[in-house]
Amino acid sequence: MKHLDALYLFVKVVQQGGFSHAAAQLGMPTATLSRRISALEQALGCKLLSRTTRKLQLTEEGRRYYERLNPLLREMEQVTGDIQGQSQIMSGLIKVAAPIAISNTFLMDGITEFCLQYPQIRIELLQSNDYTSLLDTDLDVVFFSGELPDSSLRSRQLGEVQYGLFAAPGYLAQKGELHSPEELDQHHIIQCWPHRNWQLTDGQGRRFHLKPVARLSVNQMQAAVKAAIRGLGIVNVPRHYVAHYTEAGLLQPVLPGWLGGKRPFHMVYHNRELAPVRLNAFIEFIDQHMRNRLASTWVTVGEGKLEQGKQE
Repeated sequence: MKHLDALYLFVKVVQQGGFSHAAAQLGMPTATLSRRISALEQALGCKLLSRTTRKLQLTEEGRRYYERLNPLLREMEQVTGDIQGQSQIMSGLIKVAAPIAISNTFLMDGITEFCLQYPQIRIELLQSNDYTSLLDTDLDVVFFSGELPDSSLRSRQLGEVQYGLFAAPGYLAQKGELHSPEELDQHHIIQCWPHRNWQLTDGQGRRFHLKPVARLSVNQMQAAVKAAIRGLGIVNVPRHYVAHYTEAGLLQPVLPGWLGGKRPFHMVYHNRELAPVRLNAFIEFIDQHMRNRLASTWVTVGEGKLEQGKQE
């Protein structure tokens, strides 16, 4: 019985037709899975699989093990699924972390709708822009804006957050409308993390790089937007974050044909093979919420589900 886990992995490799497909389904690195099978073969004293560059074949001993184990493990999976389906009701706690700006806008809408649909589930939301340290905690889901660091956690890219330039109508009336990015040097700039350097692009693929000398530099988007509303200058922030300010006439787009930048938006989580039902439900709910509600000029939503994890 001490080799039960390794035998289960062996059966999965055979069922999936190879190490890479089995590793993807199991949520583990291919190299790790290969080492586990090699250790099992050494413990059993026989080769189970014949590895070549073209294909993977069962040895005679491997075929005999597989034929006996496959129905037993299928039955175990069925029994486990039946029991979990009865006992893992949609209740309990989900620990979530997200960037401050994103969680205060469209993400909060999705979390609220999820809580209303599943009243027995509790959400604990930590709002923080310290992404990298959050990935090393016991949180269930971390929403991450930007390129992912090297991580063993699973992730799904939900879309891209688009940035744009905005200023108060009063500021533009006083300083004048802009017609090209080159004119930004003549204006007051409000700098906000993470956009210290501005990389602007337009619909024709033209690019403009600006390293502005800021009138005001802040590390919280709320402060930058408030300063822009008061007429201090031009700010480069996510379009979704200032949508209600532009609708209210407090801000207006500057150089609307130019994009102020974009950052991928990820949902990061642990291996879902062992995740409780409530967590899998939350992941799928938020993913669908993004695709149904946020396909707009403010957020570009990915067309398909892209899940990835660190590979050794």
